[in-house]
Amino acid sequence: MKKTRKETIDDLKKELSIIENLYKSKCVNWTGTTSDTKEFYTEIIANELLREIKELDKIPTVTRTGTYCRENHKKIEIDLASNRKEEIFAKRIAFLNLGELGEIKDYQIPLKDTRADKGLGKIDLISFNEETKTLYLIELKYEGNPETLLRASLESYTYYKIVDKPKLINDCFNTQTFILNKVYNQIDPDEISVKPAVLVVPKCNSYDELEDVELGERPKLKALALALDIKFFTVEFLTNETIL
Repeated sequence: MKKTRKETIDDLKKELSIIENLYKSKCVNWTGTTSDTKEFYTEIIANELLREIKELDKIPTVTRTGTYCRENHKKIEIDLASNRKEEIFAKRIAFLNLGELGEIKDYQIPLKDTRADKGLGKIDLISFNEETKTLYLIELKYEGNPETLLRASLESYTYYKIVDKPKLINDCFNTQTFILNKVYNQIDPDEISVKPAVLVVPKCNSYDELEDVELGERPKLKALALALDIKFFTVEFLTNETIL
């Protein structure tokens, strides 16, 4: 059932009470337009979030006692019979250099500290751009994924807020899996910046919506991403068929 503009805003306001779960809410994943004003749902919500931007600062940090970067990820095992295509793709691009994103350094980075931390997911990928000294926390959307670019952006930003960034940097640069025999000890950890990012591939909804953003059809979503310093990336040349 289509929603009106007011109903869309009302539904969003109900979800702001537990801000760390906002990205999981149904309303941020609505596609299409309102029944009355014919605006994209995500544009209305992005605009409201720009007004309530300080609410996103309330997302709490969870410090993980164990390491974020695990040694056993140095050896990648891929089950080609699995239907978890997004996870398979993440593993297949591990340790590749993707231009501005830098080199993909790890995948499935845990955020939980204890079992009591319910609902916390995993960061799909992290990458490091050696030139800009930027560590990207990447939310990946693979072909066939129906989720909105707004949801992907909020998920990436939520994980960015939740992760203990100084500890993540320390763990990454003290793990053989991450450094892959390269000399990073000349890099001052204090110079490293951590940024949220969304990586999309063709044939997923977020990719189509990113094209809209680039065409100027989703200005509020673009403004929200700029305000939260979320970077969007695509890998059109990498598909399940080309990475063998």
